[in-house]
Amino acid sequence: MGESLLNGVLISSTIITIIVGSFYNLQQYSPVKNDKVIHFIAYFFLSLLIAPYFTYTKTFIILFLMGTSIEILQPLTGRKCCIYDQLANTTGIISSMTLLYVWGAFFGNH
Repeated sequence: MGESLLNGVLISSTIITIIVGSFYNLQQYSPVKNDKVIHFIAYFFLSLLIAPYFTYTKTFIILFLMGTSIEILQPLTGRKCCIYDQLANTTGIISSMTLLYVWGAFFGNH
């Protein structure tokens, strides 16, 4: 139960951080100046966290739709929708899924 609670807290915290970071300009507080790297890392990490609970396909679809929805809604908060942000998100998701697949192939688990 403790591990499940920790995973739930990590997943929730990561999603909240992504949403807050997407709608408020937090770039000035980040040591990483290229926001595409931040997008990649955030979605890579989140997909690693939720992958044990869904298939690879469902994980990809859920996170892709989340990223797309956030990008579409950003203009409502004065931010710009950027296709390259979504590309970085998608690359993070695919990289994570690839890592998990290769890990499973070598070590027999996912």
